[in-house]
Amino acid sequence: KTAYEIKECDWSSDVCSSDLLQPTEDSAWWSKALAITAQLGVVLVAIATALTLYIVLQGIFAAIFFSILARQTELLLGTDPQSLRDPPLMAQVRDALRAGLKLMIANILVLALNVIPVVGSVSAIVIGGYVDAYVLGAEFIGYPLELRGVRWLQRQQFAKRNLGMTLGLGTVVSLFVFVPVIGAVLQATAVVGSVLRFHEWRSAHGETDQAQTTS
Repeated sequence: KTAYEIKECDWSSDVCSSDLLQPTEDSAWWSKALAITAQLGVVLVAIATALTLYIVLQGIFAAIFFSILARQTELLLGTDPQSLRDPPLMAQVRDALRAGLKLMIANILVLALNVIPVVGSVSAIVIGGYVDAYVLGAEFIGYPLELRGVRWLQRQQFAKRNLGMTLGLGTVVSLFVFVPVIGAVLQATAVVGSVLRFHEWRSAHGETDQAQTTS
């Protein structure tokens, strides 16, 4: 051993402190794994944020058109114009931001499951699909309710009570959202579908415009 190595060594053993400071193979593997996981987390958060921002902006710009389309569909179905209200623009923007925030938080949490091999990825697809369908379905099924002056919280409760209708409509909308260019056009058909579906529900439950639509 050199003089330097002798100074760094324990005279009672052959083990040097310099040897002890060298990382083991296991610790090196864990360091790489943590680094990769951190990088993957940043990428997933960025993707979730970008998708949410896209959905929110699309929702804000399309909200006015969708509301007008829902109203025209109601009139074609014979709804009394006096029973319909034009929702304020700021309320529509606020609702779109609420939905976007819910989607962003949910998708960030769901995307984190991809860190778990196989099982995590499958779970992320299933849970993420369910959350997206529910949030988007609740927003779209809310159009005919919003025209009747039903508040956002009551619309959410209606969507929860009619889960099958909400998830069915939301699944279609979630697929349309990611179609480039013509996605907004396809979503317009979902708006018409939400009004038709609401009228079917109302007929089945004996509801009228004078009755409480959220009961």
